[in-house]
Amino acid sequence: MVPPIDNFIENPTRTRIRVGLAPAQNAIYSLVLLTRTKELSGLGDWVVNTAHQLSPEDREQHYKVMIAFYHAIIPERRWSSFPIYLEHLRGMDAEALRDKMIQSYFTISLNDADEKFTPKNILENEENYITFLKERFGEEYVDEELERWAYSYVTNPPAMQALITSHLQQYWDDYLAEEWARNLPTLKKAVQAFQQVDFSKMDDFQASEYITGQPPKEKCWENKCKDFEILYFAPSLHVGPYTGKFHEEKLLGFIFGARLPDNASFHAPELSQLEVYIRLNALADETRLEILQYIKENGEKCSTEIIEKIGLSQSATSRHLTQLTAAGYISTRRVNGAKCYHLNEERIKNTLDTIKSFLLS
Repeated sequence: MVPPIDNFIENPTRTRIRVGLAPAQNAIYSLVLLTRTKELSGLGDWVVNTAHQLSPEDREQHYKVMIAFYHAIIPERRWSSFPIYLEHLRGMDAEALRDKMIQSYFTISLNDADEKFTPKNILENEENYITFLKERFGEEYVDEELERWAYSYVTNPPAMQALITSHLQQYWDDYLAEEWARNLPTLKKAVQAFQQVDFSKMDDFQASEYITGQPPKEKCWENKCKDFEILYFAPSLHVGPYTGKFHEEKLLGFIFGARLPDNASFHAPELSQLEVYIRLNALADETRLEILQYIKENGEKCSTEIIEKIGLSQSATSRHLTQLTAAGYISTRRVNGAKCYHLNEERIKNTLDTIKSFLLS
């Protein structure tokens, strides 16, 4: 049996910065992205096209399984392949799989713990379960209808396990297996290119920016990194300009848009083309160009001012701002509690250099 670890290419020096495939986490993140096509623009073609293929019923069921049971589905370590990880999920004790999800709710949350709740009493009835989730994460982050549906499976671990594994198997067989096989040579090129980079003289922030092609966006990012011994980066052809995260006990992982490092020692035109496409895709929209022009002419602007200027709904404007931010063209900061945006001129200049390098070198 293939060993339960992603052994493909880890830096021989075993440095803190690692780059690898993380096949199980990569596959699961791609499946999660199928639920987010309405809120994120600029995702990879496979994500957009596959989401469009799903019937409304299939789309709803996929959302339920991937979102309600995400913390049961996501691996706690890297695996050599997604099918091997699926085999592991099937072989798990059903209650252990359920308890893994419940325990994560007590360790990953937005609010402080309430001592009145325990992993046992939140399962005593549906109201306890919903109240716990709302108090733990905040009402705005809890889809009550979804979680009430999920509760009937949470209290029936064998049914929950069967639903999860059959659903993942179906989506792997019908949509993702062929896509992963097709993309694997390209992903390996990205990993191999970054393996040749010496990260010993870079701090965490610099290494992340070098690998992903843009600075980390979370203000507390550097503090979070200090809690982990390893920072692991896995390339994807599906995430567009966005970045995903996963955790292991001593590892913080990032899924980033596959690309070549600056001054790579070998040529991979498909990766260079992909990076140019992602950057230009963020600019290939009249509304996003209007937002950039407005910020350029008027300086830093808060979201409410941009919404009023653009004349679109909050959700539509937010979608555009999210893609521009993810692509690095605008940066954000909080001003008196409001989210404000300013132009990242260096990113724009860098994009022009990237296009020149791709077309003229």
